[in-house]
This record gives sequence, structure tokens and C-alpha cells, in this order.
Amino acid sequence: MIFYALHVPGVEEERLDLIRAASKKLNIPFKALDPASFDFSKPSPAKKGDIVYRLSRGKLLRFFEDYIIRPGCATFYSNEIFHKPDPFLLEKHNIPVPKTVFCVTKDPDRLMAYVKQLGGFPIVLKALGGTHGMGVIKIDSLSALLSMADFLLGQRKLFVLKQFLPVKTSARFIVLGNRVVTSLEYVATGRDFRTNSAKNLKVKPKKYSKDFEDLAVRATQAMGWEFSGVDILIHKNKPYVSEVNFPCNFVRAQTVAKKDVALEMVKYLRDKSLAIKAKTKR
Repeated sequence: MIFYALHVPGVEEERLDLIRAASKKLNIPFKALDPASFDFSKPSPAKKGDIVYRLSRGKLLRFFEDYIIRPGCATFYSNEIFHKPDPFLLEKHNIPVPKTVFCVTKDPDRLMAYVKQLGGFPIVLKALGGTHGMGVIKIDSLSALLSMADFLLGQRKLFVLKQFLPVKTSARFIVLGNRVVTSLEYVATGRDFRTNSAKNLKVKPKKYSKDFEDLAVRATQAMGWEFSGVDILIHKNKPYVSEVNFPCNFVRAQTVAKKDVALEMVKYLRDKSLAIKAKTKR
């Protein structure tokens, strides 16, 4: 059994260090692979029972992941879908989410119809692919929406429009398998409506109800994943899943909640690898 961590040098180094340290604790041989230095004239080094984990997002690493993973590798995927499923998969599984419209138009009449469907201004525009609140914009008028739609479509950027929920806090659940490992509460600070903006974060560990934890697990499983960071907005005591993230930033949860999330992750993948090998021997 070898743990293959797929990463880009200089990106998410803290995640890499924690996963490496956890693998060492469990006596699992560890190799970090990056696509820039990999020789693609050679086959993937991964074999049945080896562990493969992609540490960050991006098309290059997703392609690299597809190349490295082989049948029988232990991953956080519950099926053969390696890439992120469509953004409306949660709704299809009856997971409560803010009303969402996928937008590829700058036609003012169509945009206003979308706004009405979402409950009127303000709405939230989210450019797909961002992290830490990047690309999440509160829109208060049609003129502002037209400008942003024109700009993003001109840059060939995909985005969605979402119902605005006036919340001051959000919850982040770190899900592993069928349980929540730990959870955090994010609080919006200053004038920024985003609770998870990268700047001026106010975050603390918090235990939520079993119903909320079960919702986070359901959302993760709906995406076909066995590990994720689930963001839930709480509006009028009702939970709305805003995002399910994989890979996710488990470093903050590990630091703030003082929970060795990386060790839990590696243990899970180790056990999955052992189960695969045991099944093969039968």
C-alpha cells in the first residue's frame, strides 16, 4: 500500500504536510506526485490497493487524477465519477439548497425573470470554481447584474444566480464516510455578507444538531464522495446547503477544532484499501 498525494508545488502545502505526517504515523509509504514533473510516457505507478488523493482543485490536477487512478485504488469517491458532478445534483436528491439558476445570458428580460424566480433583489452571483468566498457577489440591481453577466460571459466564465438568504453565520461540516468528524461556525464580520471570506475570518468550533449533521452526510453522499467540507446556511432555523467541497480545506478545521482530521482521513483510506485487498483474495 502506497499513499499517492497529487498536488502542485507551492499550492496547499499545509494540506500536503499534514497528510504526509499522518501517513508516517500509520507507517504508510507516502509519495507526492505533481503533473509538471511526471513522465507521462510511463503508466501510472498506482496499483490495486494503493491510495490516491488529490489535494486541490483545478483542471490540470483533475486530469492528472484520472490518469493516476486505477481500478482498485482506494479513494474518497464512492463510484467511478472522478470529476465534480453537475451543480444541481443536490436538488435532484431533495437536499435543501438556496434557489439557484444556471445563467448563460445577458438578456435583461431573461435576467429579470431569473431574479423574480429567486425572490427579487438582492441576489447572489457565484462564479463557479472559486474558493474562500472568491467570486461570490451580492447583486442589488439589474444594472449591476447586467454588468457582471456581460463581464463574466465575455471571459467565458460560468456562473449561477442564487437566492439571497440574510444570514450572519454559516456552518462548515467536515464529513468522512457516514459521519461528521468536526464542525465550525463562521460569522460574517464588518460589511461583508460572506461568512467564509478569506479576510478577517471569525470562526470557532461548534457542535450542531444530529439533523444538521445527517444533512451534511446526505449532501456528501449525493455528490458521490466519501469526504467533503459541507457549507450550510441557517435561515429562520432551517438549513440550506450552499456548497459541498472536494477537495476541501481541512487544515482550518484541524487547527481551530484541534482535531487531527488528516489522521482520520488517512485511516479511512487505509481501511478502504485493506477492504479492497481482502475482497480481492476471496
